[in-house]
Amino acid sequence: MINIHHLGSSRSDRIIWLCEELALPYKLIAHERDPNTMRAPAAIWAINPLGKAPVIEDDGKAVFESGAIIEYLVETYGESKLKPAKGTKAYIQYLHWMHCAESTLMTPILFGILSSAMGVESEILPLFIEGEYKTLFDYADSELAAHQYIAGDDFTAADVMVAYTLMMADVPPVGPGFSVGDGVDFVSPFKEYSNIQRYLNDIKARPAYVLAAKLF
Repeated sequence: MINIHHLGSSRSDRIIWLCEELALPYKLIAHERDPNTMRAPAAIWAINPLGKAPVIEDDGKAVFESGAIIEYLVETYGESKLKPAKGTKAYIQYLHWMHCAESTLMTPILFGILSSAMGVESEILPLFIEGEYKTLFDYADSELAAHQYIAGDDFTAADVMVAYTLMMADVPPVGPGFSVGDGVDFVSPFKEYSNIQRYLNDIKARPAYVLAAKLF
């Protein structure tokens, strides 16, 4: 049995979703953040020296970092599912998006979320974020115009990585200047990207995602 240590509003959502996609049995262990610091509780730190979720425990081993956990689970239990065959073009795209999701793609999205939450005022930061969004979303939209999923016509673990990151960008800002429902008109960054919109709608309709989302 795989134990998934889960924190709300964290990348542990990816692991729940992946386990549902692979039909793997798992036990979800939910933890609460410190209300003052929003950091993980001591129980998470006892397993992961970085104090982050997700963490899984499997056969006496602890694995952390969502990308590493996904690769571990696909390699250990995937039975050739959710990963293209090595040597194919799709496999190269798969590797690219698996790592892009938490590096190039996540960076401007996370900057936007944190600057909003902290009330950071900057002339430069919005220009950086907008420029990166255009480069990244133009590219992703063109890829999704050519095939159904991010690394080809088949759903893969790279979609679990990428779709989660894209969904982070597609929510109203919250922070000192904003609150959900306060009348701020939120405009999705994907308004002009019909292929990304279609992709995220397809992802959210997947039975495994629907089941997992009830636990996020």
